[in-house]
Order: sequence, then C-alpha cells, then structure tokens
Amino acid sequence: MNKLLLAIAMLFSVVISATEDITGIWYDSDDVGEYYIVILNNEEEGYKFLNFSFKEQDTVNEVVLAKTENMVWTKVTNNDNGWEIQCVYSFVDENTLKAIYTGSYEGVDYLKRKQIK
Repeated sequence: MNKLLLAIAMLFSVVISATEDITGIWYDSDDVGEYYIVILNNEEEGYKFLNFSFKEQDTVNEVVLAKTENMVWTKVTNNDNGWEIQCVYSFVDENTLKAIYTGSYEGVDYLKRKQIK
C-alpha cells in the first residue's frame, strides 16, 4: 500500500511540474547536429527558446505563444527563407520531449535531452 501511494504521489509531481522539466538542451536524435533547442525558464521572463545549428552556423527565432502545465505552444520563424511553423511541446519523460509541428513543416519529432557532464 505504501508503494502504491508513493507511486501515485510521484506521478502527480511529474504531471504538476512537467513544464519545469522541459528546460535544457534538446536535439532531434534523427538529425543529430542539425539544430539544437535550448529551453530556459525563469519567474521574471518566463520561457525562452534558443534554436541554433553548428552545421548551418545559423539561428531561427522561436517565441512562446501559450503554455499549460503539460504543454508549450510556440511559433518558429526562419527569416532567411520565410519558413514558419507552430510547435506544441509536451513532456514524455525526463529525457524526451514530443514536438508536433504544423505550417511550413508538418510532422512529429521526439527530441532527446543533451546530457552535459
């Protein structure tokens, strides 16, 4: 019984703090090295998304449109080519984010957390 209560408490703590857990450096495991997304969050400024590519030596703009406990909606634009997408990020586990894209690109990616040691 105690183990069940502990498991339920842990589940609720993950759901409640899910958006807190999306901070970090993320990459698409299918396109390693293409683009990285750094997600920061602080009480004063909220979320900041920084997208960059070492391969392309470029950045793209990403702004937060809305957020809930479990999801963050953003708009991504590449001023170089007019490319624009809307993205919905949701927490899968501590090392995986699901990203659903619509707009200039349609698809679903699972982003992996970059481990820094």
